[in-house]
Amino acid sequence: MLQPLVVGLGRSGTGLHIRTLARLAERTAAAGDPLVTLPAVGCDPRAHRLRTAAGLRGTTVVATLEEALRHLDPAIVVAHVCTPPRLRYALVAELAAHGVRRMIVEKPLAASPGELDALIRLHYEAGLALVPVAHWTGSRLAHRLRALVRGERLGRLRRITVDQHKPRFLRSLTSDGHDSALDVEIPHSLALALDLAGPATLRAAHCWDLRCEDRVLPRMGGAHLELAHTSGVTTLLRSDLGAPVRQRSVVCAFDHGTATAHFPLSEDDDHAQLVVTPAGRTSAAEADESVTPAGHTDAPEADEPTHLVFRDDALTDFLEDAYRAFRSGTTGTTGFTLACATARLLDAAREHVAAASTAVSPASGSR
Repeated sequence: MLQPLVVGLGRSGTGLHIRTLARLAERTAAAGDPLVTLPAVGCDPRAHRLRTAAGLRGTTVVATLEEALRHLDPAIVVAHVCTPPRLRYALVAELAAHGVRRMIVEKPLAASPGELDALIRLHYEAGLALVPVAHWTGSRLAHRLRALVRGERLGRLRRITVDQHKPRFLRSLTSDGHDSALDVEIPHSLALALDLAGPATLRAAHCWDLRCEDRVLPRMGGAHLELAHTSGVTTLLRSDLGAPVRQRSVVCAFDHGTATAHFPLSEDDDHAQLVVTPAGRTSAAEADESVTPAGHTDAPEADEPTHLVFRDDALTDFLEDAYRAFRSGTTGTTGFTLACATARLLDAAREHVAAASTAVSPASGSR
């Protein structure tokens, strides 16, 4: 079995990775094929304050990487790199120097073009099995969207619109892990857009400030990106981190209809929804009788709207796939290549935003 080491115990490391590793250990043990040795080891300079945190109960928490590796054998370690983007390359290099070869790295992979180039060199020169976090593109919902893009039911894909909105005031006010809203939600939707529609160039980008009471956080209010894909598809990515409600939706417009994908909003529920509406038909949301029971996978009639609801515990599935690939030595480079393309577009967006004299908020409250 493999031993997880989670470096960086913020929201991503604690609330997502450590929590999901517990589910993965339980799932694979129940199936008679255990993958993960627990407890996980968590590493964070704030260890003295974190050891009693509810989300870390049962986790061995240490303050330094050297101390962490005293508990671990690098030959069986899977390092989860959950630090802020600006710290990721240095940490990957340090882990590699200690003999750790299997790593799962949060997005974006790096905070600058130079660090990304250095990471790519290190990846190949040190023979790292490096897997970027990609649970959006690896989800069952994304698989269904790819099938629609490849299929003939709705014709050619023309436009993608992604909305990722949530109120993120407290986390933005109490942490400095991100320099702008470009690094919060956008990396996941950007990777999905590239996966669905192929390579793209940046058409436009802007961020706006997060304002609350007497505080203003520059560039943390939200972000818009517009992309032009070489396939002819256009993409609009919108993320409002001051929104009053949560939304994670992807609308794919085709020649002959639309597909609206709703990703699970949080760890409170693991169900996704997909609404497919051929052109000229009543939407499935308006046709109650068309709602498909959860877990149903039968193909609908070609010209009928559908509303599918199904379980999609994407992060657990992603980690299981990654750990199985680590164990068998079959980790590929497809995900790494996509993550690098995503990081380069994010770098272009950062440069575009930095070059602007001000980040102007959109006129509408919904942004």
